Amino acid sequence: MGKYKMSKTIGMILGTIMIIATLGYGLLYLLGTSLGKALGSEIETTARDQFTIVILFSIGLSSVITGAGSLGIKFKGWRYVYIGFCMLIGVVLLFTFFISREALGTTYEFLILCLSILYFLLGYLVKREK
Repeated sequence: MGKYKMSKTIGMILGTIMIIATLGYGLLYLLGTSLGKALGSEIETTARDQFTIVILFSIGLSSVITGAGSLGIKFKGWRYVYIGFCMLIGVVLLFTFFISREALGTTYEFLILCLSILYFLLGYLVKREK
C-alpha cells in the first residue's frame, strides 16, 4: 500500500461501512413498504419509491467512490478531487446531523456525526500525507 497506507485503510473501511449502511437501509425500506402494501395501506408510494431509490443509489455510489477512490490517491489530480469529495460528503453529513437533531434518536444521530468526522479525517489525512 505504500505511502498512503493510513488514508487507503480508512477509505476502504469507511466505504465498506457506508455500503453496509446503504444495503441495510434499503432492506429496511423494502421490508417496510412491503408490509405496508400487504396490510392494505392506502398511501400512494410511487413517487416516494423513486425518490428513495435515487437517494439509495447516490449514497451507494458515494460509498463506492470512497472505498475504490482511496486506491488512486497517489495520482495528483485524483488526490485533489478526492480531498474535495471527502470534505463535501463530510459537510453534507454534518448538515444532516444538525437537521435531524431530536428526530432520529441519539444512536443514529451519533452515527451520522461519527461518519462526518471520519470523512473530514480522511480528507485531512489524504492532504497531509503528500
